[in-house]
Amino acid sequence: MIRRYMPTAHVAKLFVLVGVVWAAIIGPVSFVLILTNAGATSSQIGIFAAVAAVLSMVFQPVWGLVSDKIGSPRRVLCFSLIGSFVFFTSIIFTDNLYIIAFLLLLETISRCGVVGLLDSHTITEVNKIPGLQYSHIRLSGSIFFGVLSFVYSHIIDGFGVMAIVPISAVVFIVAIWWSFFVAKDGVDVEVKRVKPNLKKDAIALLKNRRFLILLVFFGFVALGMQPFLIYAVQFVDAVGGSPGDVLLLNTLRCIVEIPAFLFVAAKCRRTNSKKLMIVGVFFLFLYAIILFFAGSFFWVAMAHMFGGTLGFIFILTGRLRYVEEVTPESVRSTSILLMGTMEIGLGAILGNLIGGFVLDLYGTRTLSVIVFCFFVAAAIVLIFIKKTQGNEKFQCQKGETND
Repeated sequence: MIRRYMPTAHVAKLFVLVGVVWAAIIGPVSFVLILTNAGATSSQIGIFAAVAAVLSMVFQPVWGLVSDKIGSPRRVLCFSLIGSFVFFTSIIFTDNLYIIAFLLLLETISRCGVVGLLDSHTITEVNKIPGLQYSHIRLSGSIFFGVLSFVYSHIIDGFGVMAIVPISAVVFIVAIWWSFFVAKDGVDVEVKRVKPNLKKDAIALLKNRRFLILLVFFGFVALGMQPFLIYAVQFVDAVGGSPGDVLLLNTLRCIVEIPAFLFVAAKCRRTNSKKLMIVGVFFLFLYAIILFFAGSFFWVAMAHMFGGTLGFIFILTGRLRYVEEVTPESVRSTSILLMGTMEIGLGAILGNLIGGFVLDLYGTRTLSVIVFCFFVAAAIVLIFIKKTQGNEKFQCQKGETND
């Protein structure tokens, strides 16, 4: 399917851009392994994750507004990658837990907008080519992320957690170079045409009931998914696994992501965005149930591969389609990063704090029950979104015709 588009140089560059950016952030998103290696407890990791989430809540909308202001998500993405590279690479020069935590917090400020900016750029470029879908390009992130995670898992088992830092630095350099000099886009003029309505559209976005309810839905989803992802090392340890197995989970997840993204692109082109999210929540239920009963690494892997991964893909695809339906181009980056902010607000802050203390006091099974309840709450909100679908209309679309 993707072969139809790969001969186009522009598509090939976009495909590689998504892949190398996802490969670059493997190191930073493995901060739990790094903090654990430095001697942090589950509660300390939970506090760190909560503080990092607060910073992300503050700075994600800022990255989005800057992107919409200058009219190029790719350019802002480049500067975000540079900051992430500098702060993450710096941790190799110290073994002090508090200094490492401080550097990782600075890295979080730079990195928190990377995925949203990348999605915004990808959606804009994909929409220029008839027949090409987001899922066609996004699967490259799964390929690069999965392959490098597999490599990292063996490096960690052989040389220790900190051995991935210099390798990550090299990958960052490649991603920055590709973003700046190779994957240049032609979207600047197109986005600037809607700049006169940027303030009006942003205000209308924050007043739109459909979009705000969607934010709450993603908040509850993140309340459940964040603890499972952040504390995967504790779930793996509970069944006798090693730290390297945590990154092996990333590889196994990506093995499932690749055909799943292709399936969604081929079979779900006309599927309603809210139906996709409903299917995603169903898989999240399986995610929590399987982890509750998991007694070996095999079942932990099955939960992440066929519960969390499939739930993530269906919800991701549904939410991005929904955003395209209810937001104008002029605030695309802002709307995507606002979703990330709500996910962090309800998910990463509360979810990680709750997860850390629950794991210290009661263990992984109790956390699985609590997470299942969060997913139920998300399902209830999603049903409410469906009921209000026909009663709301996003008014700022009118502004796009007034340029």
